[in-house]
Parts: sequence; structure tokens; C-alpha cells
Amino acid sequence: MKSFLLVVSFILVGALSAFAITLDEVLAKNLEARGGLAKLKGITSLSFDGTMSMAQGMEMTFTQSTKRPSKYRMDLTVQGMSMIQAYDGTTAWAVSPMAGNKPEKQPATEAKRLAEQADMDGLLVDWKTKGYTLELVGPEDIDGATAYKIKVTDKDKDVKFVFIDATTWLDAKLSMRINMMGQEADVDLFLSNYQDVAGVQTPMQMEMRQDGQVMMVITYSNPKVNVDIPDSRFAFPAESPVKKN
Repeated sequence: MKSFLLVVSFILVGALSAFAITLDEVLAKNLEARGGLAKLKGITSLSFDGTMSMAQGMEMTFTQSTKRPSKYRMDLTVQGMSMIQAYDGTTAWAVSPMAGNKPEKQPATEAKRLAEQADMDGLLVDWKTKGYTLELVGPEDIDGATAYKIKVTDKDKDVKFVFIDATTWLDAKLSMRINMMGQEADVDLFLSNYQDVAGVQTPMQMEMRQDGQVMMVITYSNPKVNVDIPDSRFAFPAESPVKKN
């Protein structure tokens, strides 16, 4: 009986210790591990080359650019076809072969998604200013490592979960609901291969899983920091004027 009580005591102490850390402490450790607020804010524009490798064997190449405040563009090439997704801070637009390669404005749901892509600091930085609500759910195992699970609820009541590695204090996983070919799906993004980019620890690989199965691996390369990217690159292309006879 005495040994049983001792085991129970250890379990309770371990559980209490796991929850002893506060949300503010996790956020502070995460920000410090990433490089600190000054380094993050010091990056005003950022571009990457990259590849997307699908589980079915298809591979796509892309160039992705972000610029403060809230501008985003991805130029994607797959099987000889080119596509564009972009956001200029207000308008989301896209160019696709399926739409006749003509720039088309996108709905509000896509604008919201691309606005989040354009956020260079991530969900946890300036979360109050962004109108988010954060809740520290507790520790959780991720592939054998302990991570702190943070629930992020935005102004529209949409929910995402950010998992912070308890050893490195870097983002380990992001869980969210996305639209995949017209269907809502819950996916997990596993972040890895962190590298120093202008003093900021940046994940250079993301693995997308659905129901534990790997759907896509995204690999980033050739980061370019604070290069001059004109705003016109993100803006919805002006319509061609009608020619007069």
C-alpha cells in the first residue's frame, strides 16, 4: 500500500509540474527562442524558393514573398503550368490556368487565409492586438517529445492549435481546419529543420499530415531578407483600358 501511494504521489506531482508553467511564460520562451521581438520586427520583407512534394509523387516548385504590413504572394509551377496566389493587404487574388490565366479576385475566406500567410510574426506575437484569444491547454506528446498546446481563437471564432516544443521552445506543430478541393479537413503541419534567417529561427520544412498520413512536404530554400519588393508585385493587376477606335 505504501509503495502504491508513493507511485500515485509521483504521478500527481508530475501532473502538477506539467501545468505549473503559465501561458505568458510559454509565449515569452517561444519569442526568445525564435530570436526576440526586435529581430522579428527587423525583417520587413522575406522571400523563399521552395518545393511541394505530394504523397502521390507530384512535385511543385514555388517562390513565396511576404512584406510588411500584410502582403503576400506565391508563384507556383506544376507540370509546366504557372499559378499565382496573392494578397495586397486588402484584396486577395489569383491567376490559374483553370480560370483562363486571368487575374481574379478571391472571396473573403481566401482573403482571410492569405492575410494569415502574410503575417510575418505568426499567430502568437501581438495576439491581443490581432483580436485573438489564447488558452494554454496543457502538455501533449508529439512524436515522442513534449509540447505545450495553445488554443488560438480569432475574431470569427475560428480555432487553431499551436504546439510549442518544451525543450527548444520553438513551434513544433500547427493544427487547423482547411478547405481542400471544396472539402473541409483537419490537418496538422509539423515544423522542422529550423535555420537562422537574419537572427530569427525559421522552419525550413513543413510536413502536412491528415489522420496521421503525410499528404505533402514543403521545403524552403534560398531565403532573401529585406530585399526591395515593390508593392505593385502584390497588388491586383490593373484592368487594361478599353482601346478606342
